[in-house]
This record gives sequence, structure tokens and C-alpha cells, in this order.
Amino acid sequence: MNLVNIIGQIEGDAEVAYTSKDGTKKLYKFIVKVPKPFKSKTGRENEDFINIKAWSTAVKDEYALHDQAIVGIEARVQSFGNSESTHYGNEIVANRIIHLN
Repeated sequence: MNLVNIIGQIEGDAEVAYTSKDGTKKLYKFIVKVPKPFKSKTGRENEDFINIKAWSTAVKDEYALHDQAIVGIEARVQSFGNSESTHYGNEIVANRIIHLN
């Protein structure tokens, strides 16, 4: 099972990274800020900044993917890399986005 749930705040507006030739399908990229459950030694709160990709099928209202919007994201982790090396990466691909504010 490959399931990730994230609740956080969008940092900056979402960007359209890809549009199909007929214009019916888009790929959005954006960053979600998620607070960590602990503070630093100085008492400062820390956050994770998570890169999200979402196809237009997961986005009901593209104009709601704006700076400071609070969202809940149901997603999956997708890995990429080359087969002869140990250099791999992961990205979060949203299946569903719910606006919480």
C-alpha cells in the first residue's frame, strides 16, 4: 500500500508544469509547508517543505491552489532514478486535494 496524507499550507502559487496538447490535462507543481511535531533547541518551530505534483484530475479548482491556502492531500510516493546507480529520488503525487480554509 502506497498512501501518504499531508495537511499543510501552500507556499507560493501553484505552477503549471505541463499541459497536454489538447489542453484538457495539466500537471501542477507546488510546495506545502507542514509543521514538525517538535521545536528546535532554541524553542523555534520547524517546518518541512514538501514538493507536490498534482494532475488536473486531482484538482477541483485550480484557482484555489494559491499562496497560504490550507490543504489536505491524499497522495502516493513515486520513486525515480537510473537502474545502474544508487541515486534515487522520491516525489509526492497527489490523488486528491481538499481545501480546508
